[in-house]
Amino acid sequence: MSGSPTYETANTKVWFLRTGPDSGGEVHEQRVEYRPNSQFPPSQFHPAHEEHFEIESGEMLVVLAGDKHLLSAGETIHIPAGQPHKMRNPSADVAAVVVWETRPALRTTEFNEIGSRLSGGIIDRALFAHEYRDVFRLPGFQGVLVPLLAKLGSRLGRRLR
Repeated sequence: MSGSPTYETANTKVWFLRTGPDSGGEVHEQRVEYRPNSQFPPSQFHPAHEEHFEIESGEMLVVLAGDKHLLSAGETIHIPAGQPHKMRNPSADVAAVVVWETRPALRTTEFNEIGSRLSGGIIDRALFAHEYRDVFRLPGFQGVLVPLLAKLGSRLGRRLR
């Protein structure tokens, strides 16, 4: 891929292709390179947008609503709004590249930009997740804890930076 990534994490390099502001809110599209043996993020769901992933190279292990799918180059998967999911590159030595669309974009661009710079502990992460609950939620017990920890953080004077 050409050019510097928009941002990098421990597991990924991310290039924004089209953003919500660029597309009038229609789509946020990014190309993501998952490093070999990347770790699963927490299971998550999106209450008001759907996602579409196309594997350009390598393989991705996707867990969607509890079912595992091993996808290879050329394959796609659609994640409806509200469906818990997570994904990772299971290869020990080959990166995987995915084109990832979020429709409608909502605040996904902003969520990704701020989330990529987020540091701090569980209280800061809860404040962040609570602020962006329109685009990102954690299912189950973790999802119950987020607003409680965010409220605690607010009472302690913590603010999302």
